[in-house]
Amino acid sequence: MRGVAALAVLAFHSCEYFMLGYSPAHAYLAVDFFFLLSGFVIAHAYDSRLARGMGVWGFLRVRLLRLYPLVALGLVLGTAVYLAVALAQPGLGIKVSAILKAVLANAMLFPSSALLSVRPWAFPVDTPLWSLSIELWVNLLYAGAFIWLTRYRLMAVCVLGAGLVAYVALGHGGLNVGYSWGDFYLGGGRVLFPFAVGVLMRRTLGSGGPLHGWGHWAVVPLLLVLGAPAFGGAWYDVVAVVLVFPLLVGVGAAAAPRARLDPIWRWLGELSYPLYVLHYPFVVAVANLMKMRHLQAWAPELALATMGGVIVVAWGASRLYDIPLRRWLGRRMRSASMQAGAGARPLSRQQPPPQRR
Repeated sequence: MRGVAALAVLAFHSCEYFMLGYSPAHAYLAVDFFFLLSGFVIAHAYDSRLARGMGVWGFLRVRLLRLYPLVALGLVLGTAVYLAVALAQPGLGIKVSAILKAVLANAMLFPSSALLSVRPWAFPVDTPLWSLSIELWVNLLYAGAFIWLTRYRLMAVCVLGAGLVAYVALGHGGLNVGYSWGDFYLGGGRVLFPFAVGVLMRRTLGSGGPLHGWGHWAVVPLLLVLGAPAFGGAWYDVVAVVLVFPLLVGVGAAAAPRARLDPIWRWLGELSYPLYVLHYPFVVAVANLMKMRHLQAWAPELALATMGGVIVVAWGASRLYDIPLRRWLGRRMRSASMQAGAGARPLSRQQPPPQRR
């Protein structure tokens, strides 16, 4: 489901930048779906480790190890696009110093106003990083408040978060907000409910049950929700995030293993994160090149070629860059931890104590 949501975001941005006739109008809700899955998966992976004393710092190190290699690659690609545009179109007035300021802020997963004259996004170098920034903050909030987050308190947080989702959607015409510099703060209203309900669901749901045989079908309504044409307004977004997405994750979590489908789902799952982080610079670069060369008549073909190319690049980046680099960094971190532990051993274990005379 995460892979399907990432493909929906790719289609959404491609249709927008290549100005195609049709667009999956609600595909921006994939971000809210990511937040829900993040809560579910984080609770699955870290509840027991935090209970054993992992600590916030240890949690942060592991999360950065998981997220940052592809973040860095996305920033490199986005920076290359900006520098190329600055050189090819000096009339736009894009200053190299402004690009570097934006890169520095975005590299620390902070929003930047350095390129507002060109693009009013909070993360102009690689725009999808806005949701990763908010997700990382809510991850840290989860780790810091872990002892406090009992089941009933999580329920209270979910009620508060649902109210925030409704407030943001109804007050701003929907949930397609949070990525711009001017409304970045609204992303906090989008993340609290889905992440908290994901954690709560992981702690309360059992495996299997009456939905055991239906779990794989949850992908179909997810595609329909994200790919539907524009209708329903803000209430569509509220119902999708508060009711439909938790139901779909609950059904999907009950899925029984299937020999024919599991390899496909595994491939989509591995593809999802690199595809989400890396697709934007490619889509923007090719779409702008199309406009500069007046190739709008070839927009559908160029859009499909770009989407296919991005999928290949994302898969290659996962296999050839992200996974090997994270394994290497993980070994280095474990080695450093073991050396630090050895250095902290009591004196009696390293050498006999001095004898009293």
